[in-house]
Amino acid sequence: MKRRDFLKAGVAAVLAALMGYYVASPKMRKVDILIVGGGVAGSAAALLLRRHLKVEVLERRRTYIVGPAKEDILLGLTDLERYSVEVGGFTHGEVVAVDPSNRVVYTTAGVYQYKYLVLAPGVRLAYERVKAGPYFVDMYNDEDVARNAGWLKQARGRVVVAHPALPYRCTSAPYEMAFLIKWLNPSAEVLVISGVKQIPAEFANQISSLGDRVSELMEERGIEFIGGVEITEISRGELFLDTGERVRFDRLIWTPPHTGWRWLVEAGFTKESEQGFVRVDGRLRAVGWDDVYAVGDVIWHVVKTGWAAYYEAQVAASNILEDVGIPAEAPPYLYSEDAIRLKPDVAIRGAKTWWPIYGDVKWRGVFGPSTQEAEAKYRWMEVMKNILTLSRTELLQHRY
Repeated sequence: MKRRDFLKAGVAAVLAALMGYYVASPKMRKVDILIVGGGVAGSAAALLLRRHLKVEVLERRRTYIVGPAKEDILLGLTDLERYSVEVGGFTHGEVVAVDPSNRVVYTTAGVYQYKYLVLAPGVRLAYERVKAGPYFVDMYNDEDVARNAGWLKQARGRVVVAHPALPYRCTSAPYEMAFLIKWLNPSAEVLVISGVKQIPAEFANQISSLGDRVSELMEERGIEFIGGVEITEISRGELFLDTGERVRFDRLIWTPPHTGWRWLVEAGFTKESEQGFVRVDGRLRAVGWDDVYAVGDVIWHVVKTGWAAYYEAQVAASNILEDVGIPAEAPPYLYSEDAIRLKPDVAIRGAKTWWPIYGDVKWRGVFGPSTQEAEAKYRWMEVMKNILTLSRTELLQHRY
C-alpha cells in the first residue's frame, strides 16, 4: 500500500474518539472487496468480482432509478416502477470516514476492513452552493423524481431546464429533457440555461461531437439557450443569474453543481481543487494508492454516463483480479454514448471510444435522428436495469 504515512500515529485515536459508536464494538467485517456505491459502476464491478472474491457493496439509497428513464417519469411517459430497482442484496448505509493506512472504512452500517476498496459513490449534489427555495425539481435526484412523477406532463408557460458547469453527470440529459418537453407541449416556451462558460482544457478532447447538432435542432424547434452563466438564487417563479439578469419561469428543472464526497477529501483520495472527484491512473486506481480503485461518476473526468461507468467497472475489476493472480482481460478501450431523444421514438446519438482514461478520443460518431437510435437507447435502459437487478440478486444469493 502506498501513502501508509498519510494518517499519522495519532489518527487512530482521533478516529476512535469520533467513531466511538463503531469502535466500541469489537466486531469488524472483513472482506476482500468493499464497493462503495451500487449504481451501474458499482453493480457491474460487483458482478465481475463476486465470482472469485468476497465482495460487499455499500449503497446509501433504498431504491435506484435507471438514469435515462428519469425524464420519462417526470414527463409521465412511463411508470416509476418500470425503471426503479429495489436495493436487495446490498448493505444499506453511508461512509462516515476512511482510514486507508489500515484499510478500514467506518460506515453507518458498521466497520469494514478491506483488501481492496472500489469507490463508486457517484456524485454529490451541492444544493448549498445556491440560495434556493423549494421551487424546482432535480431530474438527477432519484427521490425528487419519485416524488414528482408526471410533474411535467401538463407543463405550460415558460419551462426552464438549467444545469451546472462541468463536470456534471450525463451532460446530454438537460437537452433531452428540453426536446421532450417541447414535443409533449409544443406551446410551452422552453429555455435551457447552461453553467458551462468554457470547456476546461483537460476536458476539451473528451467532449462528444454532438454539440453542434444539438444546437441546430434546438434552434429549429424554438428552444432558447443561455450559456456561460451561473445561477445564484432561486425564488418563487424567478431565478437570478451571476450576470444580474432575472429569469422568470413557470416550471424549473434545475440541477445544482456536482462535487465529490467530503470523506474522499479527508481520506486523501482527492483534493478540494478537483471538487472532490478522484483522479485515477491507467489501471483505474486512485492516484497514489495501489489498493483503491475508482469507477463511474466519482472520477475526475468529464465523461459521466452509464456506458462509461460500465466500461470503467470492467477495467477496474479486471485489474483487481489480475492483482490477486486471477487471469482477466480488460476492455482495450473505454466507450460512451450520449443519446438524446427528440421525441420518444426519434433520437440522435453521439458515441466515442478513448484510452487511456485521460487520453484523446480515438473515435467519434454522430448518428440519427432516427427511430433506430431511440430503440437503441431503450435497449440500453433495459440493460442498465438488468445490471442493477442481477448484481443485487446474485449478491443476495451469495452472502458470506
